[in-house]
Amino acid sequence: MKKAFPYFPFLYLLLFAGGLLAQRTPSFDYTDRDPLAGFAKQDNWLTPADTFHPGRFYTAAATGAAIYGAFSYGLYDIWYKEYATTGFHTFDDWPEWNQMDKGGHFYSAYMYSRHVFAGLRWAGLKRPAARYTTLGVANLLQGTIEVFDGYSEEWGFSWSDMGANLAGSLVFTLQDIAWQEQRMLIKVSNDLRPHPDIPITRGEHTSNLGYVSRLRFGDYPFERYIKDYNALTYWLSANPAAFFPKSRLPDWLNLAVGYGSEDVYGAYGNSWRDEAGNGFSYSNKRYRQWYLSPDIYFSRIPTRKRWVRLVLGILDSIKLPAPALEYSKGKVSAHWIM
Repeated sequence: MKKAFPYFPFLYLLLFAGGLLAQRTPSFDYTDRDPLAGFAKQDNWLTPADTFHPGRFYTAAATGAAIYGAFSYGLYDIWYKEYATTGFHTFDDWPEWNQMDKGGHFYSAYMYSRHVFAGLRWAGLKRPAARYTTLGVANLLQGTIEVFDGYSEEWGFSWSDMGANLAGSLVFTLQDIAWQEQRMLIKVSNDLRPHPDIPITRGEHTSNLGYVSRLRFGDYPFERYIKDYNALTYWLSANPAAFFPKSRLPDWLNLAVGYGSEDVYGAYGNSWRDEAGNGFSYSNKRYRQWYLSPDIYFSRIPTRKRWVRLVLGILDSIKLPAPALEYSKGKVSAHWIM
């Protein structure tokens, strides 16, 4: 079960009260290149350039390349280093992991798009140029993973992964075409649960579910954050105030639909072998979870400080713990905080 954090309702009460008070201030136009124009200092280095700024463009490109290189190396070290390589090949992994891995591709492509676009607009690119450059860059970045997969003996190049990459980037691109803003965000949450401690016995041999959890999801925090599909939930977080501007709803209040999975300890089934070659299986049947929960559009919390909005924009990748309804195994249940 995904864990609860009981102190977050107080944070929600504070944010809600702040949102009501914020409605007395002028509204920000989030379709503008610079939503804080007229509210923040214009000589700040974070102020987006009105025309193409070569220095900023190369700074953004170099920063992105450095992050891309570090991420690629880290991904190789965490995910691929221990597996043998082979000739480039493809395989169909759509049925695996209850499609939670596809959620990771979808989410990552969207978030790459959002941050690349922000960097290009800060550097002064016109909206169409920034939009379509972003689409290409996001799929190039995600394509790196598929190249690694294609040469890995354990996996292979996956067309369904590429489809999830394209879909995630198009969620960003099509919203920018339609509304010149992001009315729906793709987010992730992780309950950071410990490895399970459930003994599994087969005949005279004993193993533990925690063994296969460590084997397949790792032990390091970052590794577990991106690999433990039981702890992960992916969210589509929509902003009602953007769709209904006369509703007087707080600009920062979102409604999110989430997808998760539970009791998933293998690509197709929960079976494994220990170091001695003895086979084991976990009898609990894996199942899907659907959630409905309030959320926060962090970068729409009113502020006149550009650095604060920058930090809030980074936080927009994370779903804040909140009350939630869950639909799974044919019934509805409630969480005070999920």
